[in-house]
Amino acid sequence: MDKWKNRNLLEKTAYSANGFYVALMSERAIKLETATVLALTTLALLRGLPAGKVLAVFLACCFPLVTELINTSVESIIDLLLGSIFREDVKRAKDMLSAAVLLSLCIGYGFAFVLLFM
Repeated sequence: MDKWKNRNLLEKTAYSANGFYVALMSERAIKLETATVLALTTLALLRGLPAGKVLAVFLACCFPLVTELINTSVESIIDLLLGSIFREDVKRAKDMLSAAVLLSLCIGYGFAFVLLFM
C-alpha cells in the first residue's frame, strides 16, 4: 500500500487517468455520460456562449459523470466482496446508489440546459 501513497503528482494523475479509461471501456453509462459532456459542451461553444458559461455547462455535465464513477466503484466493491448472492440489504444499497446517479443526472443536465437555453 505504501508504494501508492508517496508518488508524485504526475504518477497519481496517471492512476486517475487509467481509472477513467477502465471505466470508459467497461461501463456503458460512463460512455454515454462522457458523450453527453462532449455534446453539450460542444453545443455551448457552437451557441457562442461566453467562456464562463461554457465552463459552467462542462462542470454541470461532469457532475453526473463523477457520481456514476462513484456508483460504479462502490458496486464493484460490493460485488467483489459478496459475489452473486442476493441480499435485500445489498439491493437497497445499490438502489440508493442508483438514486444518487438519477438525481445527479437531473441536477447536472438540468442546470446545463438552463445555461444553454435561457
